[in-house]
Amino acid sequence: MWVKKVSTIFIMLLVVCLSAVILSGCRIGGPTNEAKETVVEEEQEETPLATMEKYNQLEKGMSYEEAESILGSPGKPMTDLKDDSHKEVYAWDGKQTKSFISATFLKGKLVTKQQVGLQ
Repeated sequence: MWVKKVSTIFIMLLVVCLSAVILSGCRIGGPTNEAKETVVEEEQEETPLATMEKYNQLEKGMSYEEAESILGSPGKPMTDLKDDSHKEVYAWDGKQTKSFISATFLKGKLVTKQQVGLQ
């Protein structure tokens, strides 16, 4: 009689464990891939993108703040700001993959600019 109870308990535990394993592979809630893509697209629309027109407006001697105003968003720092050279390089992404503007500022003034793949 106790063997039958132990067998029943073992089978019930086995069913519960198998159910847990099967359900652990299922996702309940959370964003789908489609929802994630929508969020990424919305983020890209919010961030102004670098264009050739904006690149052409950048002039040597202008401040970082002026460049930021033209480009519509803060640049991504590409240099270590702890460096004592007073040289800072920032980048702004373009619409196309691997397209961007790079601007070098020395003591807060634009000294060089470069663009890759802008239209």
